[in-house]
Amino acid sequence: MNLHNPFVIINMTKQEIIEKTNAFLVDEYEKDPALLKPEARFREDLDLNSLDYMDLMVTVKREFDIMPVPAEMNLVVTLGDFYDFIEKKLNETVQTK
Repeated sequence: MNLHNPFVIINMTKQEIIEKTNAFLVDEYEKDPALLKPEARFREDLDLNSLDYMDLMVTVKREFDIMPVPAEMNLVVTLGDFYDFIEKKLNETVQTK
């Protein structure tokens, strides 16, 4: 378990990351579940703008207890990139603890 937030589990499978991410995209960002595919582009397909990116950083911090920086988020183009990014950051967190 994560020491900072006892409700966040660091060791998550890729599928768990996908499910948790899709859940908050549907619930908080009102995205159609049918659009939530790894190849979906954030801007073009999911209609997320730069303000949404800032909100996503806060959501990622809350849901996964990792804090992305804006420069890292600029590299995220597709939902698949986002899943990979979260997985990478979680793995980095596990290695540093």
